Amino acid sequence: MYAVFLALPVLGVLALAYGGKQWSLLGLPVHDLVTPDRTIGHTLKEIHETLGKAGYFVVGLHAAAALLHHYVRHDSALIGMMPRT
Repeated sequence: MYAVFLALPVLGVLALAYGGKQWSLLGLPVHDLVTPDRTIGHTLKEIHETLGKAGYFVVGLHAAAALLHHYVRHDSALIGMMPRT
């Protein structure tokens, strides 16, 4: 799960760069990192979007599993994840 969420911004930046689009980082314009290639840019954008949708699914599944442990199995898995005060 961590690998997917680390790869998403990298894929997004590469999709923009290969797509030939201008973008900025913290308000500063980023110049061309690579030679634009719309085919590669489109492919990277598709991969980025697919991984993003899969990430939403995994996060939802993870939350559902936590609620299942708490409300159905009545174990302390969810309580153990809560911050201590």
